[in-house]
Amino acid sequence: MKKLLLSFWLIVLMSSPAFAAFEKKSNLPTILIGEVRGYGENELIPEFFDSFRDKLVTALNDLNKFNVNPARISIAGAAEPSEEARLFSLLHKDAIARGSLYRRELANAEMIRYGDVLLGGGDSDKGRRYFQDDAITKERMKRLGQPYDMTFAAVSQIRKVGQKYGADYILFVNLRDADVLRKTGGIFGTHQEDQYRGKKVLIELEYYLVDAKTGKVYEGQNAEKRTSLTTNVLIGKYGQNYNVGNMVEYILTDQAQKVAKGIDKGVKTLGGK
Repeated sequence: MKKLLLSFWLIVLMSSPAFAAFEKKSNLPTILIGEVRGYGENELIPEFFDSFRDKLVTALNDLNKFNVNPARISIAGAAEPSEEARLFSLLHKDAIARGSLYRRELANAEMIRYGDVLLGGGDSDKGRRYFQDDAITKERMKRLGQPYDMTFAAVSQIRKVGQKYGADYILFVNLRDADVLRKTGGIFGTHQEDQYRGKKVLIELEYYLVDAKTGKVYEGQNAEKRTSLTTNVLIGKYGQNYNVGNMVEYILTDQAQKVAKGIDKGVKTLGGK
């Protein structure tokens, strides 16, 4: 596994992807929205990520503090992902594994394999033991909210991406979990409001803002649980017959706005304005 990981990074470093140019509209810092994907144990459909990306673009633009490049870069749902999509997936996983928020027990198999090798210094067995060390876990949590570095290879690629996209920061979002509690039969069900009375919609995500010049990462997280019985705003917005899709729409919009505010804080933490 160590050889596979190192070999892939070597291929990435030697390649020159044709990144899209981006024309800035002002002197404000530019944020490239990189990969929006779920690396949690529960698989989510690609349309969910696309919907959240669109809402995040709107929320960031509404702040009037950034140029936003919403280039759609994701490996999720792709039969044959592009080299660029694979690169962004690798960068996203690198940011996740190096941060304080990473929880091995809540990650999918792909993320676990990468994290074990990375944090084990190339030894996946050592990487697994890493998360059984309470002292290490406590030390990681102390760093929560403090910028941290990606691996050397990842930083090199981040700088290239920033230059070719004209981006000052690159944003990754890990939509780790989203669901109506299991009994409902899935997040995109078509049942009506009365069947969801008292049920909860769950959204859990983490976001990683990377300085394209330094490779420093600012991480943040949001978690939201809404009970349909107490969410009267839904009735006012969608009427008495609102469905689970309306509930998810409302919560995704709210989460995008919260992430946008977190990004504003992240830019300041990373030394921006």
